[in-house]
Amino acid sequence: MLIEDMEYMGPVRRTDVKEAQEKIINIIRHLGQTGEIIIPYPKGETTE
Repeated sequence: MLIEDMEYMGPVRRTDVKEAQEKIINIIRHLGQTGEIIIPYPKGETTE
């Protein structure tokens, strides 16, 4: 289904992709900070 969606959308601008990725990362970080999800980090690495 994902492949079909990608084919339907056609080419996407790099800036649009980066913007969408940043939005997703910000949502994930927020969910991690509120405790709604747990994000495992390698030893020595933190969210700060």
